[in-house]
Amino acid sequence: MQLEKQIYYSQGGITVERSTRQDAEFIAFNMRKQDRDEIWASHNFTPQQAVKYSIEKTIFCLTVKIENRPVCLFGVNGVTILGNEGVVWLLSTDEIEKIGFRFARHSRHFVNIMLEYYPVLFNHVSVENTVSINWLKMLGAKFDTAKPFGIEQRLFRYFSFHKEK
Repeated sequence: MQLEKQIYYSQGGITVERSTRQDAEFIAFNMRKQDRDEIWASHNFTPQQAVKYSIEKTIFCLTVKIENRPVCLFGVNGVTILGNEGVVWLLSTDEIEKIGFRFARHSRHFVNIMLEYYPVLFNHVSVENTVSINWLKMLGAKFDTAKPFGIEQRLFRYFSFHKEK
């Protein structure tokens, strides 16, 4: 994870910048319930384990902030060294609902950046995580039908993004 601060987006009190350890710790200790439940059901990870795993495997990690307060971390992890698929992820606090459409419409830009690294992005989202599902739909994710997934075999939906040719 890069510690150098670099801002990638700044508008209306919302910034997107390179993540720091402090950002990651803040998200881990303030993670919203839907994300905590989802990472537990899929991997039996605590918020601290999920954040640590995600940032250790990522090719980049960015933080969305409102008025300099971390709201979420997101990034992409390669599946294999030479592969063309990446696991896209986002872990957030309850504050994510405050950024709403002010930032959401710009989120596709960051998906497109990740698609430059990996032409296929994917992951699984719990059917109970409606905030994430709605955001992903708005970004243009393609969804499969819900199926049992993860350690607890709860219902999740596989989703993906594909680089336009």
